Amino acid sequence: MHDPKLQPLPKVTHSQLLLRGLCCLCPNCGHAKLFRSRLRIHHNCPECGMRLERGDGYYLGPLCINYAAVVFTFVLPILLLGFFGCIAIKAALIIAAAGALLLPLLLYRFSWSCWLTIYYLCLPDELHANRSEDCDDLSFEEDRRSPGT
Repeated sequence: MHDPKLQPLPKVTHSQLLLRGLCCLCPNCGHAKLFRSRLRIHHNCPECGMRLERGDGYYLGPLCINYAAVVFTFVLPILLLGFFGCIAIKAALIIAAAGALLLPLLLYRFSWSCWLTIYYLCLPDELHANRSEDCDDLSFEEDRRSPGT
């Protein structure tokens, strides 16, 4: 009854976390992609079993990152160009509205990856690979360890 997915992993450094975040890979093992389809994140990493989607409200981090990226890097500059007369205001409104609808879909994966990277950069001991051997908090594996669920 020995599960190879629950084997100890080498500690994850900050630079490894950043690289894994840029490549949209599991922050714990770095082997599996975060997404099972275009817009669906894995609940658990298929390689190491770490829970990636941690429950209600966890999606708010990626939502905030996505919103800020779209508003401050695209919509606001386009609207300012329209306001100051560099482009027609009607064109600016149309371009800003189109960007506000399309860019969140294009940035969805990146915003999830950024959120996981920021989360684990701030709390590196939450990664299973960075936990001490005597740590009995295996919450990321509880779905796999709990009988009858």
